[in-house]
Amino acid sequence: MKPQNLASHSTPALHAQGLASGATVHVSGVSKRFQRARLLTQALERVDLNIESGEFVAVVGPSGCGKSTLLKIIAGLLDPSEGQVVIDQKPVQGPHTDLGIVFQSPVLLDWRNILDNVLVQIELRGQDPRLYRDRAKSLLSKVGLSEFENRMPRELSGGMRQRAAIVRALIHEPPLLLMDEPFGALDALTREQMRIDLEKLWLDRGQTTFFITHGISEAVALADRVIVMSPRPGRIEQIIPIDLPRPRDKSVVTSSLFNQYCEQITECFMRHGVIQY
Repeated sequence: MKPQNLASHSTPALHAQGLASGATVHVSGVSKRFQRARLLTQALERVDLNIESGEFVAVVGPSGCGKSTLLKIIAGLLDPSEGQVVIDQKPVQGPHTDLGIVFQSPVLLDWRNILDNVLVQIELRGQDPRLYRDRAKSLLSKVGLSEFENRMPRELSGGMRQRAAIVRALIHEPPLLLMDEPFGALDALTREQMRIDLEKLWLDRGQTTFFITHGISEAVALADRVIVMSPRPGRIEQIIPIDLPRPRDKSVVTSSLFNQYCEQITECFMRHGVIQY
């Protein structure tokens, strides 16, 4: 069942308060092939996608459909076989540094406390970390880590370490945030709290966000638009605007309209045999 047309609650990219800080991303005809020995794998096939400044886009699709490959191409960590990515009107021709990336594993440095792990991003950029300490402390407070800034990573839970990784990705105020299944390794309760915390940060900061997930409900709960990918070779099967009010509190994520969006995505995967009952 497709969601019924309702009066618009808001427009994509206009939810966030920090509108000026978001990047625009244009993906044009991007395909990617991997050649290993005699084995040729077509990971992506002619992907076209435009992301507005300040928009939160979630990508959902089956394992192996090229979601992470697309993220790496946007970041400039992989070259496309065909096509082009343009960020803020500049073609991506190598690693794009004006962004933040969060992966499934937080990848914190064991020998540095949480505050210093956040500030390592600043050090790697050749800037003075002392100028960012107050901002780091403020962001850690926003994600519930103000009492843990002097703790070592081994002393924190998985969810707390991932919160620190998100703060590290945001400390330099990037206009673009790329997230590759950042909550995938977390338990259900922690995952839901992380979803709530991430939305708050996004509403406050306004950075354009490209979020990869396997969770249908998670994608609907976070995104302005959900990009549904086909099985490999990955193509954009459907783009679904999510017309739900923000913040997405309990009343929103338990609503009939929310469930209709989830059903629409589920039915798309059922048509491809990704989900079988």
